[in-house]
Amino acid sequence: MMKKSISLFLLSSFLFSCGQAQKTDKQIIQETMQAIEVPKQYKQEPAYYVGIYSANIKWELFVNDVQMFAHYQGKITSPIVPLNYNILGSGKQKITFRIYPPNGQAVLGKYAAFRMRLFYNKNFRDNEDPEIPILNFELPYEQTKDLPYFEKSFEFEAQVPYQMTGWTKSKDLTKIPDLEQKVVKKIEELRTILENKDTEAYFQAVMPRSKEQFICLYATQQEIENSFQEDSLTNGEISKLFDNIQILPITDYQIIIEPNNRIVKLRQKDKDDFSDGIKFKAIDKEDKKEITGNYLFRFHIPEGSDELEVIR
Repeated sequence: MMKKSISLFLLSSFLFSCGQAQKTDKQIIQETMQAIEVPKQYKQEPAYYVGIYSANIKWELFVNDVQMFAHYQGKITSPIVPLNYNILGSGKQKITFRIYPPNGQAVLGKYAAFRMRLFYNKNFRDNEDPEIPILNFELPYEQTKDLPYFEKSFEFEAQVPYQMTGWTKSKDLTKIPDLEQKVVKKIEELRTILENKDTEAYFQAVMPRSKEQFICLYATQQEIENSFQEDSLTNGEISKLFDNIQILPITDYQIIIEPNNRIVKLRQKDKDDFSDGIKFKAIDKEDKKEITGNYLFRFHIPEGSDELEVIR
């Protein structure tokens, strides 16, 4: 049975009420829109990207020491990855690649391939706006073919009109003694929300993440409203694509702290692969085949708090 892997990055927020009749998605979204401050629109809205081609390797992409993207299948892939979500403000930025051998290999080998180009557009809404190159990199075959691991970092300057808090006012998670218990408890709370298809509670849980996503994407009021509609747990995009959605239990996990020590996630082993966050399985409505996917949640603890909250 063929399986597909889907990573879901869902944007939302919410106002909580109790003792009332169950609300419709329309009511939830209307109330949510009242609580959301629509980001300022700018004359220029720059967007930064990295274009990657890889083959016969696994790799991870970090921007400012926070994971942005990962490819663990080892097959040929060529994504264009938007970077603004990890660019908190103007100034110097750091981009890092971690490159690993594919399954069954001890070293990268002679067939490993990795190329990347970093570029930006001055205004991402303008389809005619040209790409402005920043830097290019290609994995050096002769120097890396016998290595079990390769890592490379670059710095670049970015200019954006917004300023986000992100993880700049978060606690150092390496100093939290009961971190694993906190993460597992939070994940189980989110599992319950997903199982119950409690859209209001879900929107509340991911509120900090959603607000920053809207800022860095220069979202308009209509775009924000559309994202809420797509992210509904009862009538959103996922329920339109899949039947028999089952939220899976947490098994064979490890706690991963990202390089900045401010963000943490739960990673589950999945045969020869990994799944970050909460796994689910479902039936694809189009081809009737079983798929697997995951809801990605990463957490921080804000200064002045002892509680984890979703940040990325």
